Amino acid sequence: MPLGHTSLSHGVVVFGFFNVKCDCLLLNNHFFFASDFCYWVTGWAQEGPPAEGFQDVYVIENPVDIGNRRWGELGCRHHGFLSDVYELLPFPDDPEDFRQQPEGGRVRREVEPILQKWATATQMPVRFDREQGHISLGEFVFDRPGFRELLLYVWRGGLPTWRDSVRPQYVTDMAHALQCSTHWPFQGMCRGG
Repeated sequence: MPLGHTSLSHGVVVFGFFNVKCDCLLLNNHFFFASDFCYWVTGWAQEGPPAEGFQDVYVIENPVDIGNRRWGELGCRHHGFLSDVYELLPFPDDPEDFRQQPEGGRVRREVEPILQKWATATQMPVRFDREQGHISLGEFVFDRPGFRELLLYVWRGGLPTWRDSVRPQYVTDMAHALQCSTHWPFQGMCRGG
C-alpha cells in the first residue's frame, strides 16, 4: 500500500504500490510502472544522474478521477482509476495473500489502458541538483535520505513486502546498480538497507 514519504517541497507525499497484483506506482497524482522507475534509477546510477531530464509518466489532475483505493479493496464500485483496477484485480480473499506479487508487471497490458482512460500521458521533469543535494521528480523535491526511502520502499515491495521475498529482476538489477554506483546521489545508498 502507498505510504507517506517526506519531501522538501510538499511535506508528506504519498508514494507506492496500490494493488498487490500489479507493479504500478503512484506519487501523489503521478503514475508510472515500477519496472520503468527501476530502469530509470538503474540508468542514473550507472551513467550518472542528469542535471535535468524527463521521464514518461501519467498524471491524473482531478483527485476524484484517481478513485478510492480503500473502497476498491473492499469491492465497492466507485468512480476512478484505482476502483477500475481493483475491479480487474480484486483484493485477495485470504489476508495471507496480501503480498506484492513479483510478477505484477505481467498485467501492465491490462492496467495501462485503464490508466490511459483516466490520466494524461506527460513527461515528468527530473532534476539532480548536486550543489543543494536535491532530487526532483516533477514538482516533488527530495533530499538524498528522502529519495533513498522511495528506493528502499520498492526494494522491500512496499508495506506488505514482496511475496516470499522474491523480487522482480528489475528490482535486483536496480539494487546492484545502486551498490556499484560512484555517482553522488547514490553513494552508499543501498548498503545496510
